[in-house]
Amino acid sequence: MRAGRGPGWRRLVAHSYRLGLRGLAGAARRRDRRHLRQALYRVLVPLEPWRFHELGRTAEHDFRGRWLDVGSPKLLPSLLRREGRGEWVAIDLLEDEIALWRALDPQLDLRVADARRLPFADGTFDGAVSVSVIEHVPDEEGEAGDALAMAELWRVLRPGGVLHLTTNVAARARDVLSAAPVYGAASPTVGELAFFERQYDEEALARRLLGLPWEELGRGYVRERLPVHRRFFAARPLSFLAGGLLALVCPRNFAPIPGPSALPEDEHGVVALTLRKPADRT
Repeated sequence: MRAGRGPGWRRLVAHSYRLGLRGLAGAARRRDRRHLRQALYRVLVPLEPWRFHELGRTAEHDFRGRWLDVGSPKLLPSLLRREGRGEWVAIDLLEDEIALWRALDPQLDLRVADARRLPFADGTFDGAVSVSVIEHVPDEEGEAGDALAMAELWRVLRPGGVLHLTTNVAARARDVLSAAPVYGAASPTVGELAFFERQYDEEALARRLLGLPWEELGRGYVRERLPVHRRFFAARPLSFLAGGLLALVCPRNFAPIPGPSALPEDEHGVVALTLRKPADRT
């Protein structure tokens, strides 16, 4: 199938509606309430606020050959597979997420796997994508989980392979904790709270994610102009009814910044990195 035209975010929104409407019909036939809710969400909220930038920007890259998606929202590899842009394998640590997406897109190669221990041979893939994932990978047994995942991505890429990665940044590196584990057993506890994510400053980004000799092809930082993400999720679930209206605001709601130090203390931004494993590396 030929690649779609138009901005990445617009194609992702259209694909979300396509999957959601098809999923609603299938779940209603099966009387499957869990998949019905997932399909309904695809229709009500085709893209969450930050995804207009992270997924939309990533969808506009060139994809050829065999690609691995590590934990990103599955809408992205689902769209790219449909457009005929690369052969895709998408992994996630959460079995429920994989099961839900197998119902939404049975043609996408979906597998349960841990980013810290990828079940693939060295040099399997021509490229990899990981959108808004690396910051959620927990440490284990005194080792930095995000660094382990980056080493695994390096290992499974062929020499010359490309990695498109986005993650959260802040003026000061910090761990964000939540009252309840967002990712179930995959969220380790810290006292009475659960680990949710890291937010990297420039030093933490270099130390934890860029320790291997990647060739950096691109780096861009952005922040939200208006706090749409925070307001949208603070008002859930009622705000979900207006999810379709996000397309009127979010595509223009991101402002470039020079780096994490430009962010106010109470905000986070996003960095998009394009990295390449040098052609002479194994």
